[in-house]
Amino acid sequence: MHTKKPLIFAHRGVSSQCPENTLSAFRKAIEVGADGIELDVHRSKDGHLLVCHDETVDRTTDGKGVIQEMTRKDLSKLDAGSWFGTAFKGERIPMLEEVLNILQPTTLLLNIELKTDYFFYPGIEEETYALIQKYGMEDRVILSSFNHYTVLRFRRIAPKVRTGILYSCHLFAPHTYASSLGVQALHPPMHLAQTEIIEAAHEAGLTVHGWFSRERFDVERAKNYLGSYVDILITNYPQEYLSLRDKG
Repeated sequence: MHTKKPLIFAHRGVSSQCPENTLSAFRKAIEVGADGIELDVHRSKDGHLLVCHDETVDRTTDGKGVIQEMTRKDLSKLDAGSWFGTAFKGERIPMLEEVLNILQPTTLLLNIELKTDYFFYPGIEEETYALIQKYGMEDRVILSSFNHYTVLRFRRIAPKVRTGILYSCHLFAPHTYASSLGVQALHPPMHLAQTEIIEAAHEAGLTVHGWFSRERFDVERAKNYLGSYVDILITNYPQEYLSLRDKG
């Protein structure tokens, strides 16, 4: 029987306490003792890999525009923190390399989600792998995407790096599908991580990394999630989950 407690990953950093996908959020994850960090990657007009969830900067900065139509210089001028709180005024959109630089000396794992859902960013798989290699983090990265073509391309160029498929629908036999792609993990939202799905995945040699849609922290639900046999929980509330997990 699978009895291990799940690893706790900070979703876009500690996004319940800091503006998401910022260096402050990632440093907070290190501070609270998270096992890993999850973040999202797009590419700028001039070819820089940067960390932001949406295709546009409208929601998480004081600017407007589509990331792939903006240069690094354009993006560096934006305030990515004030929307969350005045204490974070002047926070910038980080480059992926900046995040790797602060994580490299730690023991934290890193889930990189390539955001190729709408814009394919040709070559982003090779560019991401080059940075992972530069920082010697092949054994500490999990690469995921909702675009499964992206996951397959990455797996082919970086066979030593773990890969997982993100999905938010009711896939039939997701463990069979994932195994056919040669990936190592399922990344379902927790409401789709039923016991039978998790057990079938484990029997197929896969791990299950659950995440939350519109997450609200509730102690009793959190205890249930911690006992669900998922291998990784990706949460906006890593500090609260770590406290509960490490009590028992």
